[in-house]
Amino acid sequence: MGINSIAFLSNTITKPFERFLKDHSITHYPLDTIIGTLYTKVEEDVLVLLLDAGFFATNYDESFSLLKNALIHFRMNNASKIIINTVNEEFNEIFTPLHVSKELQLITLNGKIASLQNEINDLAVLDFYALCKEHGTKNLINEKNRYLFQTPFTKSATELLSAKIEELISLFTQPRIKAIAVDADNTLWGGIVGEDGLEGLKIDNNYPGIVYKRFQEYLLELKNSGIILILLSKNDESAVDEVFAKKSMPLSLDDFVARAVDWNSKSENLSSILEELKLTKTGIIFVDDSNAEIEEMRQRLGIECYKMNPANPLENIETLKNITALKTLHVSDEDAKKTALYRDEKERLNLSSTLQSKDDFIASLEIEITVRCNYLEHIERITQLTNKTNQFNLTTKRYELSQIKELMQKSFVYDFSVKDKFGDMGLVGVVIVKEDEIDTFLMSCRVLGRGIEESVLNFITHKHQNLTASYLKTDKNSLVENFYETNGFKLVENGACKHYKFADFVDINKSIKVNYES
Repeated sequence: MGINSIAFLSNTITKPFERFLKDHSITHYPLDTIIGTLYTKVEEDVLVLLLDAGFFATNYDESFSLLKNALIHFRMNNASKIIINTVNEEFNEIFTPLHVSKELQLITLNGKIASLQNEINDLAVLDFYALCKEHGTKNLINEKNRYLFQTPFTKSATELLSAKIEELISLFTQPRIKAIAVDADNTLWGGIVGEDGLEGLKIDNNYPGIVYKRFQEYLLELKNSGIILILLSKNDESAVDEVFAKKSMPLSLDDFVARAVDWNSKSENLSSILEELKLTKTGIIFVDDSNAEIEEMRQRLGIECYKMNPANPLENIETLKNITALKTLHVSDEDAKKTALYRDEKERLNLSSTLQSKDDFIASLEIEITVRCNYLEHIERITQLTNKTNQFNLTTKRYELSQIKELMQKSFVYDFSVKDKFGDMGLVGVVIVKEDEIDTFLMSCRVLGRGIEESVLNFITHKHQNLTASYLKTDKNSLVENFYETNGFKLVENGACKHYKFADFVDINKSIKVNYES
């Protein structure tokens, strides 16, 4: 799903952006044709809607309403991804209350622009307002050129905006990092607990302790957006526990899905944790202040690593902020509660070890599956799963959000959520049926092996007659190679892609409850 072509639609001249976006084919729509163009068909992969504040004139509400309606119409008729920016405007400082009032109106407008990312599919917001606050408006906006030539952006602004456009394009297409494995000493706090003692650690409201607090706050934000945290520390476990128990810090031990605090190899510990969590090494990063630990992790596991700098901890925050793959365009309900989902999974594994049979274990879980079809509110999570699920994925077809929306209009896009007595696991799987063929069957591996996949397939075979299905082998999905054959389907063609036809219903675990919400 590469992005090659970009179209600029703006109330400013956008030709200067070509020198910074040389890897893309660039089109420029005529100046000041924004609303009219949004009501037409666009062929480019990405439409960059680059707005100078003048577009909104003096009536922010009316102009924004006009723009939003046009964007909604555009999305109904175009598959192009959209990038739109917040705006900045300088106000005369004659009377402070008036100046502040105007600034608040601008902030409200930018809040509305930012909210479009949650309301319109395949739309990303570039925060130019924040860039102006960070770099200085006068460094990014040339007022003289704005009025004389309709070229308000300075060379620095054009370069910055181009870099942000590239970043957002990558967020449209690249998978996000799944987990951060983080060291403790000189990473989560300043100092070494075994040498400096509890009182000697730097994690407070003074420098450098306050910087470590900010670092932890950033990790906490990442955790709340769906990235899981793993604690790896060569230390006495009781000493680290004491730090979390007695120091006032943003992070608590409950914020970590897993931890290994001992004197063993960090790479071996991480390998064991990933196996326990059913995660691959792809999409995992390791953060540590030790060159030796980083080198060992790289050589043993090939994990992407980032070096922390105890001499200047401010660099550590910037290091994380500059990792594009930590950012995201959307946070689903499942993302926000991912740590809790993995923690609940540990409880299930503990229960499994106490029961003698698999059927007893499944029955004890009190599993309930909820299936929905063509449910537009779940479209972002469905798209997310089609692009990141590899192991339990029978065909590994990747779909963009606009394609899922089209499939919902013409075919059957089923999603299924699962909960049990330990908690709600959220939306964990997708089945797409096109003309009585199972085009896609995928499921999160964290719910694998509990009869859920068999129950869902049984439901689908009861809903559709004369079903066919396929299995296309990849490097990562060998565990489902015989899934159809063991669940009532007959192999009719055995080649590079196996083709099946439904033959007969098979027994499923009767303790699993399946609800269909049409």
